[in-house]
Amino acid sequence: MKIKIEDIIKMLPHRYPFLLVDGVQSYKKGLIECRKNITINEPYFQGHFPGRPIVPGVLMIEMAAQSAALLYILDSLGSEVMTSELFTSENIAEKVGYLASVKNFKFKQIVTPGDQLKIICKSQSKLGQLLEIHVVIRNEKNKEVASGRMLVSENGN
Repeated sequence: MKIKIEDIIKMLPHRYPFLLVDGVQSYKKGLIECRKNITINEPYFQGHFPGRPIVPGVLMIEMAAQSAALLYILDSLGSEVMTSELFTSENIAEKVGYLASVKNFKFKQIVTPGDQLKIICKSQSKLGQLLEIHVVIRNEKNKEVASGRMLVSENGN
């Protein structure tokens, strides 16, 4: 199931210039693949680095966190069949998990304008109110550019 940016905007509280997921390519319970198209128009390229634009690692972690939040939301909606009606629910904002921890994130390739990233998040285990998610980010050549684990909390408490 694909999800377009219009529905992602309904699910995530992030907005430009900090919405860092362009689409969901596939989803099934516990597993999501999101996309981020890297363009020279990204505001951070003005200073990172002039003359040699490179995506900051911390923003790749944020792309992963937003993808993990989408997985968390879709899993908590509890429906394998997604419809636009689900995304207009007033309580969807309450289903956003919060990033609690980033573990063992490694960066293996430089990401530059023109790259298209696949952000794959897979639920691993539930630890109380925390959900552990394994993340792998791959480029359009399917080379791993980054990976790690994160914990997402069930709520803001």
